[in-house]
Amino acid sequence: MDLLTKQREERKRRILEVARRLIAEHGYQGVTMRELANESLVSVPTLYNLFGGKNELLFAAVESYFERLLWGGRRAGTEEGLSKLLSLIETVSRETVRHAAYMRALMGFFGGPGASAGLLELVSSELTSQIVEALEQMQSQRQLAAWVNPRALSERLTGQLTIVTFEWSQRLLSDAGLRGAMLYGTG
Repeated sequence: MDLLTKQREERKRRILEVARRLIAEHGYQGVTMRELANESLVSVPTLYNLFGGKNELLFAAVESYFERLLWGGRRAGTEEGLSKLLSLIETVSRETVRHAAYMRALMGFFGGPGASAGLLELVSSELTSQIVEALEQMQSQRQLAAWVNPRALSERLTGQLTIVTFEWSQRLLSDAGLRGAMLYGTG
């Protein structure tokens, strides 16, 4: 990678980090391109040139966060089957609490008017695929009955995790309650 490409990628990474911080502070809808440009030390036209628009930029910020969260566990983990599934749930609950303001702002956006169905679908789709992988491994290891449909069960588990996270974001569950509810729902 040449120096110009490296600088461009570093600038994009910095902008996405600032976008996530601003989402945590102001909510998804409360982020302005002007504030984002000022905080990122770039011009507003640079933001548009790099990302296309506000929705695309904020979508990229959320996407990159969840890629690191979900794909990071996939690369780092050597677990299979049930261990992999439980490790994934532990990672999601831990990182949700660790980035509480950001996650609460996102969940507020997902549940509110003007929410991007594509954004929630992106996150749900990746989580579902990782759960399917773990369930299929469980079947091959005879930890899960052969008649169980891993895709259907995975979609149900992803829905349960989403519901529990919404409840947590509304402060209906404590941080420890989030972890417990995620594990219980998975069980």
